[in-house]
Amino acid sequence: MDIISYSAGSKASSLEKRIRNKTLGKGIEGKYLNIDERIKYIEKVVDGLNSKANQLILNDAINIMKAHAKLNTIAKTTRYRMQNMIFDDFIDVSGIDKSKSYGYFHSSGMGYIRPSGSSCIVETITEATETTPSKAILTVEESGSTQPSSYFVSRDNGANWEKIMPDQLFYFDDKISPDGKQIRIKAQLKSILLSYGLTWS
Repeated sequence: MDIISYSAGSKASSLEKRIRNKTLGKGIEGKYLNIDERIKYIEKVVDGLNSKANQLILNDAINIMKAHAKLNTIAKTTRYRMQNMIFDDFIDVSGIDKSKSYGYFHSSGMGYIRPSGSSCIVETITEATETTPSKAILTVEESGSTQPSSYFVSRDNGANWEKIMPDQLFYFDDKISPDGKQIRIKAQLKSILLSYGLTWS
């Protein structure tokens, strides 16, 4: 037990009252009972701010990757003289055919699709074309897997599928795919898919 004199205690008490009444105003009290509680609260706030800052940094990095992927798709459209392009960065799932897709998880905050089980199929909605496509290039932005995903394209609304390799010029095979003006993409995902772009003519 610490022993202090009555006069020292009285001086401390009157000093505390003077500061409280003159500086803070009468009746003002802190939210916290002691300094330890205040410090713990400040540390909690700082941890929360750090977490938000880290999330913003991650969001910025993902947005930069998505912008790069879109520019890459546009560059290939120009390079190979394609006339059409679709691009999806998965901010929402409006481009996914939910009736034909399964085993996936969508993050609306981060804008990606990833497998949620051992088998994951993601099929896009139909994109109508003015003419029958003869060639195409698929661009994908993936992350987080050592196994490559498999991608397929259809020009007859999913009746027939052909395997398409990302970033390679692809020609439709007339023996496999009859003429059609309804493009779909199907992915057997093994990784996180941040975005995809398809350009064709």
